Amino acid sequence: MEEIIILIISVIAGMATYIASNILKRGAVIASAIITLVSGIILPYFSPVIGSTAVTAAACSSYAGMISVENALNLREMAVISLMTGILFIAANSAYVGIGGRLGTIAAISCFAWLGFKKVFVEIDELFE
Repeated sequence: MEEIIILIISVIAGMATYIASNILKRGAVIASAIITLVSGIILPYFSPVIGSTAVTAAACSSYAGMISVENALNLREMAVISLMTGILFIAANSAYVGIGGRLGTIAAISCFAWLGFKKVFVEIDELFE
């Protein structure tokens, strides 16, 4: 059940950062900072048991939400990237705890994986045309 909550929070945080950054034109860093701050204030009250993990997952997805609109064309794509970020966060939750850059690395891997998937599917689609 905790994993599902983490995935939902990841998708919401990533999409909210994407909206604030690309649609509301607030800038990627400010958007990520706002989402991380708000989640750090709110999430521990909703779930005291996994609150700190949920805040960390939200911060990780907000880093993925900093992707430009040229690489993630719409909210649907951002939802997939955020879901991938949440899955990778859960998989690597106990690895490298306390090592700097872990969350940004997870976010970057998710964004690069999405770009790779898009490129492969476009090339496959072109083969069948």
